[in-house]
Amino acid sequence: MGRSPASSRQRNCVTTRSLSALSAIILIFTALTFSSPGRAVCSSGDESCGPSQDEFRAKVEQLLNSAFLTPYSIISLETFDARDVGTPDQKKYEMRFFATVSYSGDQLRCRRSLCPELHNYLLEVDQTAKRANVAGWLFFEKADRGWR
Repeated sequence: MGRSPASSRQRNCVTTRSLSALSAIILIFTALTFSSPGRAVCSSGDESCGPSQDEFRAKVEQLLNSAFLTPYSIISLETFDARDVGTPDQKKYEMRFFATVSYSGDQLRCRRSLCPELHNYLLEVDQTAKRANVAGWLFFEKADRGWR
């Protein structure tokens, strides 16, 4: 004989609840897996901490100043995959970055032909918006005072 409509509805309700719970668990797991942990707040002299935001920004500005002749301003600056790669004797740190800059003038001009300072970096220029994206790796070495 056939199933009663009430038992089918009850089974569908249980299946729907199970799927909802499973979806919630997957969503939570995905959020925890792909969320990037922030760096801990460092006290001065803490050897386990990487470069500060000021040191990071200064290094990006140094790179861009060495490459571009056209005046520019940094609109956004992000870091990814920052990690300590040194040994106990020699502290080194590396991080990926993504910078968006705006510039004035008709085009973004390099100090030297083809911006050799950026040959290991991704450079995308949007001339209509007068913006450029620069992405790549930065490497730091621990100095007596801070990172260089």
